[in-house]
This record gives sequence, C-alpha cells and structure tokens, in this order.
Amino acid sequence: MDLRMMLLCLMLVFAVIAEPEPKAEASADPQYRPRYEPEYNPSYHKPAYKPDYYKPDYPESYPKPGYPQPYAKPAYKPSYGPSYKKDNYYCDPRTPPKCANASAPYCLSDYEYPLEEIQYAIEYDPLILKKYAEVAIQSADNLVGGVTSLEENKFDYSNYNGEPFDESNWIGGEGYICPSDVIYARPVRAMNVEGEWRVIVQNVAYYTQTQRVETCLFAGASCRTLAPCHHSSCVQKYVYHRMLSFDPCDTYKGLFIDIYKLPSACSCRIPDKSL
Repeated sequence: MDLRMMLLCLMLVFAVIAEPEPKAEASADPQYRPRYEPEYNPSYHKPAYKPDYYKPDYPESYPKPGYPQPYAKPAYKPSYGPSYKKDNYYCDPRTPPKCANASAPYCLSDYEYPLEEIQYAIEYDPLILKKYAEVAIQSADNLVGGVTSLEENKFDYSNYNGEPFDESNWIGGEGYICPSDVIYARPVRAMNVEGEWRVIVQNVAYYTQTQRVETCLFAGASCRTLAPCHHSSCVQKYVYHRMLSFDPCDTYKGLFIDIYKLPSACSCRIPDKSL
C-alpha cells in the first residue's frame, strides 16, 4: 500500500473519532424546565447577633413647669415728713395741705414734697417726654402786647385801695386799669378742677412747669381812673392749665396729666345800666 493510501485511511479514522454524539431532541412537554444547579453552593454562616438598641427611660408622668406666680404689688411705702405719721390729712385730697393758704389755690413751696417718689416715677415712665411740655422762660415781653417786662415790674399800686370815691382812685402812675399781682410761678401743689389737691412735678430731674399767674389786688373794687358813675368793678379771670401731676398716696398711678384753674388776668367790667 502506498503512502497516499495510508494517509487517507488515517484521516478517515480521525474523522470517525472526532464526530460528536447526536443531540437529544427537546421534549414536547411544555412544563419541562431544565434544572440547573451550580456545582458550588456555599452556605454562609449567620451570626446569632441581635444588637441591643438603647431604650430611653421615659418618666411615667411629667412634672408641671414652675411658672412664676402673679406679680404682687411691692410693699412700697413712701416716706414723708414727720407729720405724715401723726395725721391722716396727707392722703385726703379734699383736705388742703399745710403749705396751702386761703388766698391761693396752689403752693409754691412744700416741705412735705415727695421728691424721691417723683424721681422714681420719672425714671420708670417711658412716656414722660410725651406727657411733659414746658416754656421755661416767660415774661411780659412775649405774653403781653405793648408792655415790656421791665415796665410791668415797675407798675406801682401802693396808693390804690379800690374805693370809688377815694382820692387814691385817681392818683398814681401808669399801670393796668385793674391792679394785679403778676408772678411767673412754678407751683408744687395745686387744687385741680375737681377740688382735689395734687402734687405737681416741679424742679425734679430738670423738669419744671412755669405758669403766668395774674391775681387781682382788689377783686370787686372800682377800676382805676374811671368815674364812679360807671359802677365799674375789677373781675378776676381764670384759665385752665394742664400739668404733669403725681399722687403720693397711690404711686401705682404713675405720672398723669391733671387740669388746674389758675388766675390769669384781672379785667375791668362795666355793667349794663338798663338791668
């Protein structure tokens, strides 16, 4: 056998050996599912560990908050003069204070003035500047037309007594037809329009309240330089003033505005003769 024939036979033998086996035909059963199982199926160890979480220890009942009690009025008693402890007149607004006199419804000085109490009220009053008003410098130069303060101060009525047929009714220098006493006052106490006496904020922490007060020297007397046949008379006039006030017996009122009637002018009145 030649060489070619031997190679051909070897090739046929290798071809027969290398031919694959016939594949199995798929089953007609529709529920057939090939079961694939991995060759390596490791089993993991599950640790028996249960974390112990923190449970807060809540109280069974919460205590009530300690709110402050309602504020009570402090036991604050102003200290007055020695007479305050002996007499009950001080806190009676209808009773005139010791500084008062029958000739004027106000006081220009008062040894019982509650200075410290008013200072305290001013410090703790946020509306003090809205309540307070003042023109500290006043005189005839800006309040009386045609008369200077120097002229007004020189008016002399020492000879005048108000009698209609007396010689003093005709003599004397210049002045008002009805003589009057003019002062620029800073009252510390005064009677309000209700007839009650009040303390007025005056000369405390630079707070002043100046009023022009003009009082008839002879109210109801005959007017100067007029003949008696006119039956003239001098009449006292008043004006209402609003002033910052204080009640020392009720400090919780604080500072308040009160109304006072003060003398403002002395005018000559001639009546109607037909009446």
